[in-house]
Amino acid sequence: MIVLKTGNIISKIAIIVMSCVMLNACNTQDNAATFSGTLIDVDGKPIAGHIVMVFPVNMGETGSMIYQPIRTIAAAPGFITARTKSDGSFAIKEKFNQGMMKIELIPARMLDIINNPDKANTEIRTEYQLISVKIGVMTLYGDKHSPSSIVFSLPTEKKFKDVMIVARQMMWIEGKVVFNDKKPVTDAPVLFKVNNYGDRILTTDAKGNFWYGLFHHTEPKSYKVSIEYQQLTAESEEILIQGNSHYKGLVLELNGDRSDIPENPKPPEPILMPGMLPLPKKPTPREWIVNPYNGHAYVRIMCEGYDAAKAQAQAEGAYLVAINDPEEQKWVSSTFGNELYWIGLHKTESGQWLWDTKEPIGYTNWGPEDRFPEEILAKSEKVGAVMTFVDGEWHAVAPGDLFWDYTIYAILEKSSWKIGTTSEDR
Repeated sequence: MIVLKTGNIISKIAIIVMSCVMLNACNTQDNAATFSGTLIDVDGKPIAGHIVMVFPVNMGETGSMIYQPIRTIAAAPGFITARTKSDGSFAIKEKFNQGMMKIELIPARMLDIINNPDKANTEIRTEYQLISVKIGVMTLYGDKHSPSSIVFSLPTEKKFKDVMIVARQMMWIEGKVVFNDKKPVTDAPVLFKVNNYGDRILTTDAKGNFWYGLFHHTEPKSYKVSIEYQQLTAESEEILIQGNSHYKGLVLELNGDRSDIPENPKPPEPILMPGMLPLPKKPTPREWIVNPYNGHAYVRIMCEGYDAAKAQAQAEGAYLVAINDPEEQKWVSSTFGNELYWIGLHKTESGQWLWDTKEPIGYTNWGPEDRFPEEILAKSEKVGAVMTFVDGEWHAVAPGDLFWDYTIYAILEKSSWKIGTTSEDR
């Protein structure tokens, strides 16, 4: 079976149709599962020395994929790779796991870094956009939100030959920023201006290198690049970039040297997208939002961790949110969005979970214990809880868990409140 995307009716129809179509492409006599074919570009030329990567993906109850770091994926069972030969051919002979799979294209150097975490984490960019994958008579098309991958489903113990993967080369400009004494401008935020593109702030690497992504085009196009760094400027001549290609080796030389840079240089002003308003210079009092179902007021805060969240709640005369029924859960999730939030659940010495308000738990929205791998939520003694980005599910956490370190928001609740009060009054 092959499933292009997760959905409801469409996915079910696709499963039925594809099951019938793929019978001719499957060799049921051979239990050794293989997946082989050719990787070519949009002009039909083979792409050699690239990595075709296939691995299982975890799906949420709503049909959405659960994000996992690439090194977690690479360390899990079912992670399979193959390098294309000079004619673009590849062959994967390992047995596939049953369920949803993702096929992805990555440069060989990126795989080397994934498999060797101790190596310097140099920036390796995606080189090809995955356009389509043809298996038998079915063609699956890439996702614009994930240009180097396609999600599908394969049955186990089947053989798929002559798979045709079509990819398109990504386009970019890369080069180096230097002072007028030829020394590189290292690890510095530089303002870039390129014709027909909005302003961008890019940070050079330890050698002064930069990479500027371009929208894809097939016809030759001219570009002029200008930059600004701490009131020093540089501008390139017009450079011509052919379609389906990238430009390397651009050197932008500033009109000054390091002695012209202030001792404590200020970072560039944030670039606003069209329609955005600048952030206020001074923080304004937070606005409490009243839940019409229970009359309580809620607010989202930033915090440095679990203890800081509880301290801020106490200073506000409030408490970390206590969610007591499905209606309150739905209102909180729809009002504040699905992020990582500290909520007011804690585990007592007796092992009982209580809200910070001392209320016992009635309604619960715990997610499955195996939702996240041990790299995110280890099997250690849990003391607090967060509301996650997966349908507002709750998950117990302990110091050292990834969610413990990465949760920087909390939702506060108070049952008594005044309209129009400032943060000082609160």
